[in-house]
Amino acid sequence: MGFITLCAYFVNKLFITDTKDLLVRFILVVFGSLVGVFIVDKVVAFKTPLLSINQNENLFDLIKTLTLMIFSYYFGTQKADNKKD
Repeated sequence: MGFITLCAYFVNKLFITDTKDLLVRFILVVFGSLVGVFIVDKVVAFKTPLLSINQNENLFDLIKTLTLMIFSYYFGTQKADNKKD
């Protein structure tokens, strides 16, 4: 519980000044961690399942959703930047 509180405090402290850039970095770190867990479960652990079938399916759906959100955010900001010029 203390670790979660410390992490929440640290993230809040980071987002006070540069909210947008740090939030994007934080989301990418979380996304990278989730993809890492998925790859470890499929490739490294091989025959030893680290995740249950239900957890595996939910993790894959989450990764798929985050990928779509990241690309839509990226291309949405690119489109907005082009309209400003």
